[in-house]
Amino acid sequence: MAPSFPSFTKTWHTKPYPYIDPTRPELSAKGKNVVVTGGATGIGLAISVAFAKAGAKSVVIMGRRADKLEEGKKTITAAAAAGTTVSYKVVDLVKKEDTVAAFNAVAQEFGKIDVLIANASVFGQGGMIADLTAEGLMSTVELNAVTVLHSLQAFLPNAANGAVFIHSNTSMAHTAPWPGAGTYPLSKALALKLMDYAAAEHPDLRIISTHPCWAPTDLNGHTAAAPDSPDLAGHTFVWLASPEADFLKGKFVWSNWDAEELVARKEEILADKSLLTWMVNGVPA
Repeated sequence: MAPSFPSFTKTWHTKPYPYIDPTRPELSAKGKNVVVTGGATGIGLAISVAFAKAGAKSVVIMGRRADKLEEGKKTITAAAAAGTTVSYKVVDLVKKEDTVAAFNAVAQEFGKIDVLIANASVFGQGGMIADLTAEGLMSTVELNAVTVLHSLQAFLPNAANGAVFIHSNTSMAHTAPWPGAGTYPLSKALALKLMDYAAAEHPDLRIISTHPCWAPTDLNGHTAAAPDSPDLAGHTFVWLASPEADFLKGKFVWSNWDAEELVARKEEILADKSLLTWMVNGVPA
């Protein structure tokens, strides 16, 4: 399919495709403990289901609403491969002590965490910059960036060797500004820079930022304009956590891009440190 936006690959996807199928043996998550924040609904649920289909040892979803987490657990369990345990932790990720306690509990129950998907997010206050309030901005920053910080800090002492940390960000964090978008892209840009520093400080981790897709979810009011399937993101995240995507460490990737084409450009991506990074064009920094 022709891309709707500027694309790094010639092929553009809006739906899952065979190469990123979570049941493909090369993408197996067997023996892996996976945590997905915001994993009970929308894109987070699709990601959780995909890892369960990939045969993860455990899939633990985190969020603030027990009723949604219980519903999500049922959906994930129904799709899970044999041997996968599905669980959840009710936690407010804005509160560091609660976040640390939740991650410690996961590690105690299942073992070291192999994959963390930081997906919890809100759209926040919309509107033009001239009309935004400091309170609205800081509230969105708390939910979209502070939660990522606390998740990372709680994950680090519980991370397995070779662990993967993928942040579900947005294209709006690095693309041209969209007037009236409000606090959402501002908070996500902060989270993107946070991930860059985390990658620099923890080279032992595979840290990747990702535009998951534009799908109709609670986050955007189930807009009819959104063309993508949440499962595209779910399957892509499983592929990004697999050995095939190890060369994307420290990069920003869109789920719409073709994974097989990315693999074909592996040497190019590794050789040019500026590719798939957030920077000022023309300034080699």
